[in-house]
Amino acid sequence: MKFFSTKFFTALAVVLLLSGCYAQKATQPIPAFTLTPFSANDYVSSIDNFVIVLDASSSMGDLYKGNEKFDMAVQIVNRMNQTLPELGQNGALRSFGHSPAISDKKTVLFYGMEKYSTKALGEKLKKISEAGGTSPMSVAMDASGQEELKSVSGKTAVIIISDGQPESSLESPITLKAAQALKDKLGAGLCYYPIFIGDNEKGAVLMDEIARIGKCGFSSNADNLLTNAGMAKFVEDVFLTKKPMAPAAKAVAPPATPAPVVLKGTNAQGIWVVDEAYFDFDKSVVKPKAFDFLNQIADVLKTYPQITLKVQGHTDSIGTKEYNDALSIRRAQAVKTYLMNRGISGDRMTLEGFNFSKPVAPNTTPEGRALNRRVELHPMNL
Repeated sequence: MKFFSTKFFTALAVVLLLSGCYAQKATQPIPAFTLTPFSANDYVSSIDNFVIVLDASSSMGDLYKGNEKFDMAVQIVNRMNQTLPELGQNGALRSFGHSPAISDKKTVLFYGMEKYSTKALGEKLKKISEAGGTSPMSVAMDASGQEELKSVSGKTAVIIISDGQPESSLESPITLKAAQALKDKLGAGLCYYPIFIGDNEKGAVLMDEIARIGKCGFSSNADNLLTNAGMAKFVEDVFLTKKPMAPAAKAVAPPATPAPVVLKGTNAQGIWVVDEAYFDFDKSVVKPKAFDFLNQIADVLKTYPQITLKVQGHTDSIGTKEYNDALSIRRAQAVKTYLMNRGISGDRMTLEGFNFSKPVAPNTTPEGRALNRRVELHPMNL
């Protein structure tokens, strides 16, 4: 009997030791964070608005690799907030689920929609301190469409951080239906960027399907975004556009018999002006009225392949200099993109943004401001 007891306890000790080793191996601490800075001098915002939708439901309190999924989600939002530069974009933070200690509502808008501030978003995030409750992701999407996204315009990123686990077997179709409804409401300007936490296969599929509905976003894995490189790449891919650098000057041999060239469609100063008829207030979208004019410019550039362009964006005086810096670059980029689609090499065009520093008319009247919302194309190497 004593011999049996010794063997039994020895075997039990081995099992406990192996179990402890496995648990130790399965637990992976959240990696330390080192900020990758993005300077506002080097980037403009590639979006106009964003909303972070944070899953605070009870399943997020479960462990994944030894950590609460909710803690990992909060870390992702914190690191995203620290990495993202303030570039005049609008931001919002919404959560769903909730411990009763946080809220008795299924979804709450804690921040925004307002001009993005790192400090303000960080302070509001602290209020979402505990997971609990059900998983009404569809309710959060519906509420976003009725509140923070009700009146937005331009490009909008919806970033959903969740384990994708529904409260019932019927929840996934409801969630996808809500995602599609929000996409239909905002149109091509809305992109989904789901961030999946955990190892639930159905949850991963749900998050991938949400990204697919957006047609212009992508899904990510929380494990990758908790690394320094992964978070930096996510912020750059979703939020930022690098300011163009002037290309190196190319040596162009002078023509054997130089002669002045008058280009079709240029004004008295020898430049093309995409003027007030083609840009609405606070917009960088080239209107269809401009297509014939830009097609004519493309034809001239094909006739004179030596010509390069300075594509200069301008704005009226409404808004801050920082915001109009970005808007003037976006307008110039829109014209450059159109010409590239007409077969003109992007290497022939250099972007410049002048905000409201070079008005051609007084900004004191609607007519004057309209004239200042323009893009000028300056031909070079004639």
